[in-house]
This record gives sequence, structure tokens and C-alpha cells, in this order.
Amino acid sequence: HTGEGQELALGFAVNGLVDAQLQGLTRKGGMRPGDLLLLTKPLGTGTLLAAQARLAALDNVRGLIMILMALDHASLFVAHRHGSEFWQGPWTDYSSPLLFLTRFVTHLCAPGFFFLMGSGMYLFASSRRSQGWSEGRITRYFLLRGALIVLLNHLVETHAWTLGTAFMAEHAGGPAGPDGLQLTFTVLSGLGMAMMAGALLLRLGGAVFPLSVALIFLCNALVPALGPAQPSYPLWLRLLLVPGSAPHVFVLYPLLPWLGVCGAGIAFGRVLASRTKGAQRLVGLLPLVGLLLIAAALGVRYAGGFGNLRLPRHPGWMEFLNFIKYPPALPFVLFMLGTNLLLLGALRRRLPLLATFGQAPLCFYFAHLYLYATLGALFFRRASSLPVLYAVWLLGLLPLYVICQRFRRFKETKPQESLWRLF
Repeated sequence: HTGEGQELALGFAVNGLVDAQLQGLTRKGGMRPGDLLLLTKPLGTGTLLAAQARLAALDNVRGLIMILMALDHASLFVAHRHGSEFWQGPWTDYSSPLLFLTRFVTHLCAPGFFFLMGSGMYLFASSRRSQGWSEGRITRYFLLRGALIVLLNHLVETHAWTLGTAFMAEHAGGPAGPDGLQLTFTVLSGLGMAMMAGALLLRLGGAVFPLSVALIFLCNALVPALGPAQPSYPLWLRLLLVPGSAPHVFVLYPLLPWLGVCGAGIAFGRVLASRTKGAQRLVGLLPLVGLLLIAAALGVRYAGGFGNLRLPRHPGWMEFLNFIKYPPALPFVLFMLGTNLLLLGALRRRLPLLATFGQAPLCFYFAHLYLYATLGALFFRRASSLPVLYAVWLLGLLPLYVICQRFRRFKETKPQESLWRLF
């Protein structure tokens, strides 16, 4: 049997008969580094297959929510539609179920990205510890990678939003924020900041889960109450807690609310890496946990009050489910994380299309933005219909699949120390 730890552990169980003098036994105590070990079967096949299934689920779900993210951004560039769910300021009111659902399904993306990033961080750290990496080296890796992601947001991503919206007959706004601002902190900056802070959460062990849950609730409690006017907040508060504008900056994903989601993902990664029977049973209960979280979200929404940030403006199922996303209200987090857990429980077999996208996330992110932005600038300076939007979105996935497949193969040829491994 094999087991995971700081190094590979190998144990033998031998059944047989020997004479009373124990003559002719070969003892394993004399094994030395460099000795030849002949195996009659592969080591740890059960462990490897179980781990492969769990990691396949992570790749599949990441790939699926990236496809949904592409729909959301194509909606802006092609149909000139993009919902807004701010606790202060714009809050889209939907009259069409199809318009609402086109936006609603994409709400799975941000919570899924932060949660799966946290899980991946823990699994990566666990793997590197087994290879001899120190805690300091692991922390430096995540600090560097997080800083690089924030930098790419401002140096590479921002130009795609400019390209996609500059030629619109009517400027639809969208994630790039209001005109004239120099820096826009999109989901990439939120992920990068959460990765850098999450590098410290990795050292908390079992305390990371209760701390993350407390952070999610605390952020909902600390968000300022709605007033008759939109007050101005200092930059540090924008970056940490409340999205919106500060001088020359527009923040969509402040650190603390999303760090709680990332920390929950780190705790989930601990479960995935565990070999205890209790942890394995918990993985099997993912659909039930997901349903409980969705039920809790609906209960919080129905009760009103704490956690909603803004209450429904009028009756109707669309308004009831029209959760506040900026910053993430409690029912938003519960509902979307619950749905992501349902997907993790359902998509445990490797699905090549989803896995290919899920294993090249940054490549997909930049490629899809520039692809749909270019199509919008060239062919959709006036808004398209929803059927045309869906057709363009689906057709765009074909070149994106080829790009991600080739990039993944290219990255696999690079050594672990290569900068390409950071993407």
C-alpha cells in the first residue's frame, strides 16, 4: 500500500508459512537508496484513480463556468447587454425570463473561480510539500503568481474591454467601469489579491474554514447601509470591502468578501487531499451539501433583512432571485456555491471539452475576451438579438478549444521552474 506524506510511504503485508527458525526470510530493513525494487503491479492504483476522479471534477466545473463566463462577456460585446447588481447604484430589472436567465447562470462563475482557486492552491501546496518545497517557497510562489495576475489585469485585459465597447453605437458600460478611469480591478485582480492573501490562509490548517465562514458573514454585516445618495469611499475601503469608484480607480471585486470564498475552497482542498474515511464520505455528500446551501440561500432571501444587502423591489420569481453580486450578498454566495458543489458531485468523470478549458484558465480568459471583443467591434456595432448572441457564443468556443488545447500541451513541455507554469 502507498500513502501520501512528506515523502512516499510504502508498506508491505506478507502472508505465508515459515519454519520456526525463520530461515530464508528476506528482510526489508536492508533496503537502501538506489536498490532495485521489482514490482508485480502498479503502486497505489486505487489512490491514483480516486484522486484522478476528484481532480477531473475540478477541471470539469472550472471549464463549464468559463464557458458560461464567455456567454456573459459575449452578451456585452455582441448584444450590448450586461446586467449590474450593485448594493449601491445600478441594479438591472428584468422583464424577460430569457434575458434574466442569460445573466443568472453566469453568476456561477465568480464564486466558482474563487472557490476552485482555493482548492487548487491547497492541492498544489500539498503536492509541492511532498517534493520538498518549504512553506516559504510555497508562499513566495503564490505571492508572485497573484501579483502577476493583478498586473495582467491592468496591462493586458483592460484593452479588450476598450476594444469591445469603443465602437458601440450606444456604450453599454460593463465590467470596464465608467469612462475616464485609469485602473479597473476586475475579477482577475480579485483573484490575484485573494491568491496572495490565501497564501497566508494555507498556514492556518483546520482553522481556515471557520475563519472563512466568519469572513463571509462579517463582510455582509460591515457593508454600509443604503442611503439617499452614493457617498464616496477611500481607496483602501474600495479595495478591501465595497466595490465602486475612487479617484482614477474602479473596483468590482474587493478582497475581503471574496477571500472568504477562496478560504472555503482551501478548506475543501484539505478534504480532497485527506485519506480519512470521514473526508471521503463528505466528498460523496457534495450534492446534499449543495442542496442545503441553496435552501439556506432561499431562506435568507425569503426572510429579508441581514445578508440581502438589497431587498426585492417588486414581486416575482426573477426579482426574488436577482441577488446582489457587488459585493456578494449572503444569498448570492450560498446559492452559487451550492450549485457549484452540485456540479462537482455530478461531473466526476473527465469530460474532454470541459477539462481542456478548465486546465488552461488564463489562456481561455484572455483569448475569449479578445475574440468576442474583436467580433463585436467588427460586426456588432449595433446590438444583436439574443438568438444571434447565442450562435456567436457557441461558434466562438470552437477556436477557443483549439487555442486552449495547444496552450495546455505547450505548457506541459515546460519545467516546473518555467514562468509559463504561472499561467
